[in-house]
Amino acid sequence: MALEFTADDQLVLEHYRLERFCKQFAETLPYCHFHIHSHNQLTIHCLTPWMVDVLLAQSARLRRCANLILGVKHLSICFAQEEIYRALTTPVTRRRKLRSA
Repeated sequence: MALEFTADDQLVLEHYRLERFCKQFAETLPYCHFHIHSHNQLTIHCLTPWMVDVLLAQSARLRRCANLILGVKHLSICFAQEEIYRALTTPVTRRRKLRSA
């Protein structure tokens, strides 16, 4: 028996993921606005500068949680309609070049 999700089911699941993400940063994120873009980017709109400062101080944890909980690949923090911070949520791995003899 195949399990199929409706659009409403997906919205409910996204809501619960955002709620769980907010609980990880309870002092700031509940007061911010979020937008998850179709190209796997989370944009966080902060209402005050101190929220931006707190999130920037916790940026490594914020990136890791955004990737694990929400599954996004990019993260942006905005204040006053200006992007303050943008980063990948996954570490960049460099490929080694093989030397041929």
